[in-house]
Amino acid sequence: MPQRGRGSPRALRLGIVGCGRVTSSLHVPALAPLRDIRVAALADTNAGALARVAGQVRPERTASHYRELVDDPTLDAIAVCVPARSHAEIALAAIEAGKHVFVEKPLALTLADCDALAARAAKAGVCAMVGFNTRWHAQARRARDAIRRGELGAIDAIASRLTSCHDAVPDWQKARATGGGVMLELAIHHVDLWRCLTGAEIDEVSAFARSGEREDETATLVARLSDGSLATAVFAERTSRANEVDVWGRSGSIALSLYRFDGYATADAASVAGDGRARLRSAMRFARALPRAVLDARRGGAWPLTYRDTWRHFAAAIRGRVPVESTLDDGRRALAVVLAAIESAATGRSVKVARS
Repeated sequence: MPQRGRGSPRALRLGIVGCGRVTSSLHVPALAPLRDIRVAALADTNAGALARVAGQVRPERTASHYRELVDDPTLDAIAVCVPARSHAEIALAAIEAGKHVFVEKPLALTLADCDALAARAAKAGVCAMVGFNTRWHAQARRARDAIRRGELGAIDAIASRLTSCHDAVPDWQKARATGGGVMLELAIHHVDLWRCLTGAEIDEVSAFARSGEREDETATLVARLSDGSLATAVFAERTSRANEVDVWGRSGSIALSLYRFDGYATADAASVAGDGRARLRSAMRFARALPRAVLDARRGGAWPLTYRDTWRHFAAAIRGRVPVESTLDDGRRALAVVLAAIESAATGRSVKVARS
């Protein structure tokens, strides 16, 4: 565990396993300005990827196998940023070595593996967290607080859209059995966000998926939540980029557009979308948000900042300053929904979400 002196505690020593695109383009830039965490070691079986990320962070050591980092007594925590099929194996090894663990989503590919990780982490007394960075988006935090204060009244419906453009992906992302496809890559983010925003669970799902050169390139999902509300979503990975969530309640609505700096909009129950008042509010919202957007742009933009704030939370949780958000249980519950959606798409029937 990190030692405390008279001044500030020393930086947590982090080892990252996996040096792919997410590590190099998102996690490493987010970690760079943080004084509370130092990337002390890297591991990857791909020598080229390892060298590229090592050039970014200049770690004290690099390795070709994750065991070298897991067995390193100088490391406080391990980040598991490899293809999803290896998440459980590496995270379990790190937990058993007494390391704190950060695991990219999805937590694992089976509920049994999620349960094993949670049980071992609880027994070991380590901090374990899943990388649902969308939870730390400023718009999502603001919306969650407003919803939980009751500003929208009882929630009636949610609509999501998360799309991206990836014409070329690694082989593992081409099949759901190895963690690929929009259900495991994209839908899991918004499933977790629905739970985070509303505090409700997803009880039942119905889904359709379309495959092309790879499995599950596009999917739609309809869900029934434990609070009685309904949710619908579209996910696609070979089109333009969008990341949007609308939440409608009896007293009003909130619309989030998470890639836009002015993407937080509210309306009361009597408002008409696109009318003069709505357009005026949109213009005023843009003007108010612009100064903050300029500041955020200097730090990489609002979306990359979600990764920075995720890592800040992980460090604070390790030090006991805050309880862990985005827990292993959260990871399991989101995976249960996605697995139910995959089953629904395969069978053509709605599927109840497994609770245990």
